[in-house]
Amino acid sequence: MRFAFAGTPEFGAWVLHDLLSLGRRPELVVSQPARPRGRGRKVSESPVSLAAAEAGLSVLTPPDINSGEVIGSLGAARVDCLVVAAFGQLLRADLLDALPCINVHASLLPAYRGAAPIHWALRNGEQTTGVSIMRIIEPLDAGPVAARVSLSINLWDDGASVGRALALLGALAMDRVLQATVDGTVVWQDQPDQSTYAPKVTAADRTLDLRLSALACHNLVRALVPDTAAEMRAEGLTLRVWRTWPWLDEEDARVPEAALRVWNRPGRLAHSRGARGRLFVGCGSGALEILAVQPAGRGVMGHAEFLCGYGGRLPDCVQVPEAEAG
Repeated sequence: MRFAFAGTPEFGAWVLHDLLSLGRRPELVVSQPARPRGRGRKVSESPVSLAAAEAGLSVLTPPDINSGEVIGSLGAARVDCLVVAAFGQLLRADLLDALPCINVHASLLPAYRGAAPIHWALRNGEQTTGVSIMRIIEPLDAGPVAARVSLSINLWDDGASVGRALALLGALAMDRVLQATVDGTVVWQDQPDQSTYAPKVTAADRTLDLRLSALACHNLVRALVPDTAAEMRAEGLTLRVWRTWPWLDEEDARVPEAALRVWNRPGRLAHSRGARGRLFVGCGSGALEILAVQPAGRGVMGHAEFLCGYGGRLPDCVQVPEAEAG
């Protein structure tokens, strides 16, 4: 079956890589144009564009995927469908009428329709998520579904590990759906009405609200990875937090003594000294261990390296948002 592929971020690049590994080679790849990306905000091609170029595939990078240029190029490539994985733009009627568009969506639809399903599944503490193969229609992520595959989430998982696993599951499911389409056995089922929404992540979503539980703070940190990091601020110091572990049970004999010093004390900092020093911040309930952190203007470092350079300069606490007036 001849198909084109459309995607932009790392998730799309993973899906493309796995489709190629399965012997599914697109006739054409469409991705968004080069723009500032990553921690350094350097202008660069999208992960999908880079993956496609490495595989020797033809790539289009139009400002609008719905343009006549793209529709014409898809027609010239004589493709039977367009496979989409996190392209980042809404597909409109002209494109949808031109050929079937089939999406790899990183949730068990109708749950988490929208731009950031992996983020919100992790942030909400879901223990199970998955991937859906959906026929795209104009209402966002509301089209009929041909396949769903579930994935368990553990407490160590983050956006990178879950995204990579879902990309592989999505590519495998897409391979089966494409084959079933050729065989004439594919079945598209309408989604149930009970949907939830996963909106785009904003800068305001990155603030670590330490009034919440250690588990909720941990969920925010891991939900933001690998695209960005949660932030906390102290006097003259901004810290981006990349990896954490929540300590939740005060009766657990494994809880470190430094964690107990800040237990249920939002924003309070404590650390143990020595070559294996550990860093903790108090939360509304429990304590959060900081495992990887990035001071402003520096690279990401482990907790021990950070404490060697900054331990003597750490304040007693970090900022905690004020409660809203009732």
